[in-house]
Formats: sequence, structure tokens, C-alpha cells
Amino acid sequence: MTAALELAAARYLTPHQREIAQLQRTRGRSRLEPAEAEALAALHDTLPPNPSGADEVTGLLTRPVSRELEIPEYYRYSCMHSYGWFLDQFPDDPVAGALLALHTTLTDLVEVERAAWEAGVQPECGDERIKRLDEAIAVVCGTVVNQVLRVRIGDLVDQAAVDPVLDRRTAVLAESTRFPRSDRHEENVFLRAVQCCEMLFFLVRRLAVETAATKDEFPARAAARLELAGVCAGLLNDVFHVLRTLTPEGFMTFRDFTGAASAVQSLNYHAMEISIYGYDPRKAEVFGAVGHLEVLNSAEVRSHQPLKAALAGTADQRLEEGWNELDRSLSKWRGGHYRFARTYLPSDTPASGGTDGAAYVKRFVKKDACVAGADPFGGLPLFSGFLYH
Repeated sequence: MTAALELAAARYLTPHQREIAQLQRTRGRSRLEPAEAEALAALHDTLPPNPSGADEVTGLLTRPVSRELEIPEYYRYSCMHSYGWFLDQFPDDPVAGALLALHTTLTDLVEVERAAWEAGVQPECGDERIKRLDEAIAVVCGTVVNQVLRVRIGDLVDQAAVDPVLDRRTAVLAESTRFPRSDRHEENVFLRAVQCCEMLFFLVRRLAVETAATKDEFPARAAARLELAGVCAGLLNDVFHVLRTLTPEGFMTFRDFTGAASAVQSLNYHAMEISIYGYDPRKAEVFGAVGHLEVLNSAEVRSHQPLKAALAGTADQRLEEGWNELDRSLSKWRGGHYRFARTYLPSDTPASGGTDGAAYVKRFVKKDACVAGADPFGGLPLFSGFLYH
């Protein structure tokens, strides 16, 4: 752990909580001894129903190893509960909260990478990875979240440096999400990329819903939200640009440790695609087979009018240009996702979610099969919130 991360942990975690975190990081969560995992699970499962203060942080650190909670492997791996906790602190502006969480995750990763580079334990691509991370962080910092007051995420970062409440939130988020399954350094960039993508899936969906809801009465605001959605979709590609510093050999050093933690289980991803393009009937079987995804087969979700349909034939040039940029960036991301699966998964190796890997991803690159509902409020309030299980 870097000096900066150690200082943040010392400020807001008790010595016992730091021990809990270190135990899970030293060898990776998948290599905990049975007695260690049982003790951590018991610690979580005996907490008060609504923990606060120190108990709240202990709960965040240990929820993924709970024996009592039925948590899909993807969510045990990705620690989305901590991001949910963080966004709950921003009820009036979840978009700014999610972008700040994104910044926190990226900066935490770059500190880990710089420390490894200085210690000489990082792979040869380390300098390029740090460069790409710095570029992505600069984009996030420059992103305007309040058009009227011209507030950037960088301003919120500066505020966190002098606001103990905001500083605590970001420090606890970083500490409670840095838990790879293995002790392999290369897993850090993979885990953090998964977490960043989850934030961006939520952001694109939330901004799409806001755009559709305000396009008639407040077209200028709708256009601004749509342009921000385009920035977030572009950041998805920036995250993949960072992830591609991972070699196939590096990926295979930890892949088996991730077990059944498949992104196919991501509520935020599938909900984002429905909110943008509409319901894809080819996914009905997938949704039905994965318990927490069944809600996406509901009549309310199927009836949702996606952004593509809501903006079809718009006479507002700014909205049209915003849609085209968003669609291009998402199309590029889907293509990148397919190339990643094709490159990093051997052809005879099934994906962790039980799908056929690259072939599964390829089937959904194009969105021609998506069906648009006619109800602008279909799927709400589900589509407006951050989703995890």
C-alpha cells in the first residue's frame, strides 16, 4: 500500500478494520483459509441490521464473504455494495456522486500502479498503463456536472481535500473496494476496470433517462445531459484503453481465481442497454436463468421507450448530434468488448458466466434486434437508480 493510501486508511479505519482489510488483500480473497473466511463472515453476519459508524465500515469490508446473504459471485467480486453506499450519500446529485466514485477508483489504481512501478514489481507496460490512467483521470476531472455553475469533478475532488465528510466517503470507498481474489498484481487493473465500467453503465443510463424526461419541456438541459452521457460513454472506451495494457498471459495468471464472477450478471449493464436501445428478446433466456436479472423480463421493462426511440426524428440539432456521439461511443465500446473477449479468452475456454465467451459477446454487438416500447415511464423507477444485488 502506498503512503497516501496508508494515511487515508489510518484516518478513517480502526486498527482492527485495517487488519480485516489487509487479511483479505495479502493473498487475495479466494485464498483465505476456511477459518479466516468463516471468522470474517461471522463478523459481518452478527452486525446490527442497520450498522452505523465503525460497524458500517466493518460491514462494507466484509459483506462479500457473508454466509447469510445470497450474493451473486459478480457482486461478491466487484464490491458494488460499497458503491451503492457511496451513491446513497448523494441523493440530490447521483451523477456527480458516480463521477466522484469513478475518480476515486481510478486514482486509487494509479497510486497502486505507481508504487509497483517504483518497487520494480510492475510489468513492462507499467509506464504506459500509468500514462493512460492519468489521461482518463484528467478527462474525469474536467467533466462539468453543473452547467449553470460550471462545477467540474475536479472541483469536487478539491473540495474533498478540505471537507472531512467528503474525504471520509472517498477514503472508505477506496478501502472497501480494493479486494482482488488473488495475489497477482495484474488483477488490480482488471478489478478496477470492472468497477469503473459499472459506474459508467449507471451514468449513461441515468443521463439517458433524464434526457428523455426533459427533452420536450427543457431541451437545453436535455441536450446538456445527453452530451454528458456521451462523455461517459467515451470514458468507457478510455477504461478499456487502460485495460488493454493487460497482456493475455497476464490475464490468465488470475482468471481462474475470479470463478463464476461474470459481467453477464451485471444489472447496470443490461439496464443501460435497454434504456438506450430497447429490450433485446434474445436475452430473455439469460435474464430468466440468472435470478436477479429476471426483473429485466418484466412487462414494465419491456414497455420502456428507449432513448433511441424517444429521439427518433428530433428536429433539435443539438439532441441529434448528442445522440450520434453517444451511439458511436457505445458501438465502439461493444466492439472493444468483443475484441477483448476474442483476444484474452482462448477459443476453447468458456467464459466465467457459462457463456461461449467471444461468440456470446459478438451476438449482441449490433442492436438491430432490440424492441422499443412506447411508455416513457416504463421500467421506472428501476432505471433511474444504481443497481446491484
